[in-house]
Amino acid sequence: MFDWILPFIAILGLLVFVHELGHFIAAKRSGIKVEKFSLGFPPNIISKKIGETEYCIGIIPLGGYVKMKGDIPDFADDETEPVGEPDEFMSAPVWKRAMVIAAGPAMNFVAAYFLFAIMIWAWGNPLARPNSTELGSVGPDTPAYHGGLVEGDRVISVDGLFVGDFEEMAALIKARPEQDVVIKYRRGDIDNLTTIKTLRYDYTDTLGVERTEGRIGVDPVFDFHATDFLTAVKEGAGATVFISAVTLDFLWKLVSRQESVKNLGGPIMIADQAGKALRRGLPYLVNLAAFLSVNLGILNILPIPVLDGGHLVFLGVEAFRRKPIPFKKRLFWQQIGMGLLLLLMVFVTYNDILRLISGH
Repeated sequence: MFDWILPFIAILGLLVFVHELGHFIAAKRSGIKVEKFSLGFPPNIISKKIGETEYCIGIIPLGGYVKMKGDIPDFADDETEPVGEPDEFMSAPVWKRAMVIAAGPAMNFVAAYFLFAIMIWAWGNPLARPNSTELGSVGPDTPAYHGGLVEGDRVISVDGLFVGDFEEMAALIKARPEQDVVIKYRRGDIDNLTTIKTLRYDYTDTLGVERTEGRIGVDPVFDFHATDFLTAVKEGAGATVFISAVTLDFLWKLVSRQESVKNLGGPIMIADQAGKALRRGLPYLVNLAAFLSVNLGILNILPIPVLDGGHLVFLGVEAFRRKPIPFKKRLFWQQIGMGLLLLLMVFVTYNDILRLISGH
């Protein structure tokens, strides 16, 4: 029942550690004193000072922070203004501070690349299972989700036409944008029918031709096939770029209201997916960690105060004005950003709870 706890903690701990390690290393190499390195938020479970840095593990596991001398303490327990000492964050030139801030998200992309490459080298490249119509995943708030389909269902026919593999099924659905399709599927030993209205998806193909297809929000089951080291190195980079593009595309569609905010998930969904991934096998867990690492990197470069992207915006304004934004103004905007993040956390947790209640 609680088989999600260990994989959830392992994935979240790894991604937060890698992110904060990026800030930590960049700050140290820039001559900036790091006062605290924390996994999780206060109150602290463990706290030990080694050298000039206090290393902490907080009781709230949903993130972490690096507290640099003279920096605005987003999550720390003081609000001391910088005084201009050489080892303070604010004493470093703008370009150096930007490198320290950007190092966190950059490390997440690096981690994703290594995780993808290791997964592909150790277990092989994931390819859709041939001669199978089993659903590997069903997206939240998609036509398939609302039609009652769940992971593990095996599709038998679409509008009465028998399908022998996932590609045949997908081809029939793609040919029916914004249409009702009757899907016969097998769950366990029982055959069922459901009527699903497909979504319309417009895109431009590689030849520049505009096309339209139907989609219902499902993916096939993937199996892993052995590969060599050089291929893994190449495919790891390709996978990182691909997931980055998919994530950015999703964010754009979210902003342009082409995607529903109900598709957003939070810690509960991550924990659920971590448990499912571990049950399916270690490569699925590594794949999930790499996917989430990309998402964490992109999330942190969004121009929201309190996130790394917000800090980079502040630095951009400072470079343009040729003087820092006043301490209290930066603190005010970071508190606004924190409030927005807390509201987002409440919303995605609400989404997650609704999914658990509905059983999808």
